[in-house]
Amino acid sequence: KAAHPEVANCIELLLIDVSSDDSVATAARKLKENDVSSLYALVNNAGVGFQTGNGNVDSLLNTNFFGTKRVSDAFVDMIQNEGRIVNVSSGAASMFLKKQSEEKKKFYTSKETTWEELAAAVEEDKDSASMGGYGLSKAAVTAYTLQQSQRYPNLLCTSLSPGFIETNMTKGFGAKLTPEEGTVSTKKCLFGSVVSGNYYGSDGLRSPMTIGRDPGMPEYEGEANPEQTKYNR
Repeated sequence: KAAHPEVANCIELLLIDVSSDDSVATAARKLKENDVSSLYALVNNAGVGFQTGNGNVDSLLNTNFFGTKRVSDAFVDMIQNEGRIVNVSSGAASMFLKKQSEEKKKFYTSKETTWEELAAAVEEDKDSASMGGYGLSKAAVTAYTLQQSQRYPNLLCTSLSPGFIETNMTKGFGAKLTPEEGTVSTKKCLFGSVVSGNYYGSDGLRSPMTIGRDPGMPEYEGEANPEQTKYNR
């Protein structure tokens, strides 16, 4: 607020533990009590993994995956018509999916997959998933975003990769991008021209969910079996 006094009356700080039903419900209630009746967008950015979190896969999934749904459910009624939901996923999602069977790839990228089916699959896959379940949690977020695009046709619901950003989470893993450089895809999904349900890469271009796509490579065109050579240097 001190840095931007001209918009100070538009800023309301809420502390939310996205892994807690009570905390999320309290935050939504407090916002309404402060006469905030309409939101332009909701950005689900909370996440743990790698160097953050307690190392427990259930705790990670509760924050990264179930927390996204928990917060969305609590705030979606406040989002204005033609507003947006932006779910921060990760390139780790496609790293997880590209190693899966064709059947599982279709499952995680289908708009027909239900929430109940998705939650059950995550539970089934969690113990065998690499990266402590981080890639699985983010693949599940992109899958959930597809469901949101179907459930809320009046909203633009997208997921994205911010890129490999140097934060406390990635410390020691070789990340080089600054947090500011990691806002390109978020700003695109918040304010740019996007298609509901799509997943966007760190450069703001649509990307496939089942393989990685390097920034600067051609934009994904929606083909069923994307070729690695087309999207990677």
